[in-house]
Amino acid sequence: MPIKNGFSLLALVPALSGALLSASAVANNDITWGVNSAPPFHIYDGEYKNAGVCDALVSAFQQELPQHVHNIRKLPSRRITMIMKRNKNLCFPCVIKNSAYNTTFLYSDTTHKYAPHGVITDRDTGQYITAKYGYPIQFEQLAKDTDLRFGQPDERRYGKLQPFIDDYLLNASNFSFISGQQSHVNVLAMILNDRIDYTVDYEMVKTYYQRTHDDGDKLSFIPIAEYADEVIEGAVGCTRNEWGKRTIETLNSAISSVQSNSEFQRALERWLGPNRPR
Repeated sequence: MPIKNGFSLLALVPALSGALLSASAVANNDITWGVNSAPPFHIYDGEYKNAGVCDALVSAFQQELPQHVHNIRKLPSRRITMIMKRNKNLCFPCVIKNSAYNTTFLYSDTTHKYAPHGVITDRDTGQYITAKYGYPIQFEQLAKDTDLRFGQPDERRYGKLQPFIDDYLLNASNFSFISGQQSHVNVLAMILNDRIDYTVDYEMVKTYYQRTHDDGDKLSFIPIAEYADEVIEGAVGCTRNEWGKRTIETLNSAISSVQSNSEFQRALERWLGPNRPR
């Protein structure tokens, strides 16, 4: 091996290898977030741009874990799930903890809590529904009503309610599957335009619509009896691999600080309100 200026090039090999391994280790400690356009979880544009609940959650982790590089990838939710199932390194903020629909994810500790789904409809239909099916609504009985048109947004699944939808609505003439970007918001416009009668979603989705559309006050939110006393636990879901295990441990170490982060608290207050579950 030639020697130049008293140094063997061979001697540089371990140092270069160590540097490369170190760089690889640093890159492997990056936290990669997959986010999708789903107001008020993630908000890409408008008055509340980057002020969604999950926008604030990711920002809080960035603030509390500044020693890590945080990469944010904007992707459709199906693409996020597919990437994670293919064992690629990715974390999905604001998932439902231990959801039956994403059994392959690794979950962080609980980041925040919120109320379960309810029925969203217009005021007049809401009065009709509650007079017939009670308040809170007996959803199984409502789902059997063939006179009322139900819309299910793309990507939405409803836990214990989904069997009722599958059994009574899915192949019926009064069922509509709403696809496209922000379908969960567009379905509310369809209600107000009398194209469908009701949907099921979180109250914060109605709140977002009311704050961004002039006709939003015509919407009504009605709790569902089958969800009585239940609380949804939000968490971060990461790919089930060694990177995911390390990343979940890192995120868990910061969750207490994240929960008290002022930006995150403001987002929770804005979209979930002062009476949200704690």
